[in-house]
Amino acid sequence: MTGSTKSWRRGVWSLGSLAGLLPLEANAQLPAVPPEAIAQFERVIGGRVEAATILGGEQAAAGGIYSFRGGTVAELAITKFGGGGDVAAPRPLTERISWAPVLLGNLGRIVTENTFAEGYLAGNVMRYEVLAVQAGGGARFYFDEHLSLAPLISGIYGHTENEFEPHNALGQVVKGLASGTYVDWQADTWSIAPGAEFRYDWRWGRTTFAFTSRYGFYHTESFDASSPHVSVDGDSHTWENKVDADVPLGWQLFGRELHTGGFFSRSEMFGGISDGLNSDFVNTLNGRLVADFVGQVWHLRWFGVGASYFWGGNFGGWSAGVDVRFEF
Repeated sequence: MTGSTKSWRRGVWSLGSLAGLLPLEANAQLPAVPPEAIAQFERVIGGRVEAATILGGEQAAAGGIYSFRGGTVAELAITKFGGGGDVAAPRPLTERISWAPVLLGNLGRIVTENTFAEGYLAGNVMRYEVLAVQAGGGARFYFDEHLSLAPLISGIYGHTENEFEPHNALGQVVKGLASGTYVDWQADTWSIAPGAEFRYDWRWGRTTFAFTSRYGFYHTESFDASSPHVSVDGDSHTWENKVDADVPLGWQLFGRELHTGGFFSRSEMFGGISDGLNSDFVNTLNGRLVADFVGQVWHLRWFGVGASYFWGGNFGGWSAGVDVRFEF
């Protein structure tokens, strides 16, 4: 990380210059990072890295722009590409149960800027950039045409880079003392994420509804960090309940029928992700407008655009982008 490397060098120069001005006594010590600054850094390092890795790596989590309030004023942008679902048509397992393989995959990038709004570091900025990759799968078991259950497991790799940007004289001093330890560092993490998803589908006329309930457990640890003070070792839990509707409109665009619809979901959050986001829930309201491609292009079900608004205990945000769904 070019920015972090430069910051680290500036920090070493500051320490060396300051050390040269100190009396050369046997008990002379370099100035320590102020404990008030350490306390604020430690409140946002472990939990924030864990939460960002899950948000960026988990394909079911919402990408978009998050705005946080509280002890730090934060803007968080998540860009994601990926998804998950059945990758083959269901095949018989017993007389009444069929199954289909499921694959999960996601590539996410998070850029976040935290401005300390209060306390010792008020007015200074901490930046994070996270790259997260998820891969996994499982199987979906169909008990009838409406009800299915999918046990899932995946792994997430995350790489986080941190930079502290001083905006006042106190911030300059703290950066000189803490660069390479509490700030201006990078770390790699891994997460193991078992879970399960229950789904119930039904129709009302031509409109299709789906209710899903998804539980996920995430154990995250750091395995390589440039600073001995950066360590992540935590557990997180999420429980999402979602209702989705697909409504055919009867209108044609380039020979394809248009559909509208969307979903509302509520996710309960526990453990590290709750601490990192300073919220124990997130609600998401989504709308979409898509064209029906069933039977026309490979296994493409629809293609169009969608937008979401989401909010939690101390944050809100939105996202917009391409909405694509496949079916087998």
